[in-house]
Amino acid sequence: MKIHNWDDLPQMSLAVDITGGKKTALTIGVFDGLHRGHQALISKITAKSPDLLPAVITFREKPRSPAGTTDIITFKEKLILLENLGVDLCLVIDFSEHFSTISGRVFLETLNRYLCPAYIVVGTNFHCGYRRDTDAGGFKKLAEGLRIETEIVVPVMEGGLPVSSSRIRKALESGRAEEAALLLGRSVE
Repeated sequence: MKIHNWDDLPQMSLAVDITGGKKTALTIGVFDGLHRGHQALISKITAKSPDLLPAVITFREKPRSPAGTTDIITFKEKLILLENLGVDLCLVIDFSEHFSTISGRVFLETLNRYLCPAYIVVGTNFHCGYRRDTDAGGFKKLAEGLRIETEIVVPVMEGGLPVSSSRIRKALESGRAEEAALLLGRSVE
């Protein structure tokens, strides 16, 4: 899996520098834990087309985490899991003061310039941009205006509730490793 940093994009003249000239199928998220919901998004991009490069945009650290929030997995573990799930390209964002000021539109235009997405998949709770100015529906509308096929995926449910990182953290903190493993889709170490 090739790994690039968001801050390095302006130094790259063309998308071919990153994608090797291929269009991408991509998903975007923090992916803290890479649980079954995240895996559902990733399976969409890896299954989309053999002609598209499966790509993920993620963060080195969870943006604006509440104090005391523990990571489910390390960044290194996240990269290993992404590669094992079939991701060929990972663009890593170090959430910075500068990054926090760009709009959802500018974020998408930057992705379009450097990653040439033909297909983007996000979850229903997706937001991006300055003060979260763009939700999943707005992002889809912007992307389709750029002729990028976009899909919004509903949450994976377990026991009548959505699979989520906060739910997994609560299970781990309460010693319910079996429940956390069920939500993660793999054993808890």
